[in-house]
Amino acid sequence: MIVVGQDVARPRRLVAVALTEAESARAGGALAELSGSAGETDLLVVRTDPAGGQRLVAPADAEDYPGDDVVSEPDPITMPVTRVPSGKVRLHRLGLRWTLQDGDEEDLVAALSELVGFDPDEDTFCVAPAPAGVVADPEIEVVRRAVRRVARVYGLPVLPYRPPGRAGTAQDDARSVSADGAPLTGSC
Repeated sequence: MIVVGQDVARPRRLVAVALTEAESARAGGALAELSGSAGETDLLVVRTDPAGGQRLVAPADAEDYPGDDVVSEPDPITMPVTRVPSGKVRLHRLGLRWTLQDGDEEDLVAALSELVGFDPDEDTFCVAPAPAGVVADPEIEVVRRAVRRVARVYGLPVLPYRPPGRAGTAQDDARSVSADGAPLTGSC
């Protein structure tokens, strides 16, 4: 459940990020709850899920034109993202075919900036995955850094969400901050 402090305005527009399509499906409840309070939501899915137990390729090994590569092109019929969340959601895919690395942060910042727009209104909020717990997931940390950078530049608040089954604490959630650096109270 997501609890937003009483002093925080309700968003009219959300710009949300999910690491993978599967994560967006697992986060369905949290993202749907957040987007239900917003007029519209832009959801950016950063990378594709590997097919089966196959590992993702490294950036240098990724094909420019993957064609029939099962690892980089999951079957669009099985993509779970269409179920999450309901309502006025525009789905965007960055389409990385490798494990997210520090060097990918710039691409993520550029994609988020494009979604936020040149002059976002004051009712636009960014939504990012909450920390995974005591041991940080390096991919989630890249996403969180990129979201914080974009939020800082545009003066937007950040709301956390946590997919079911991912560990974390309320203290982790409190690290999400408004544009002026004040913590937003939230639990996902």
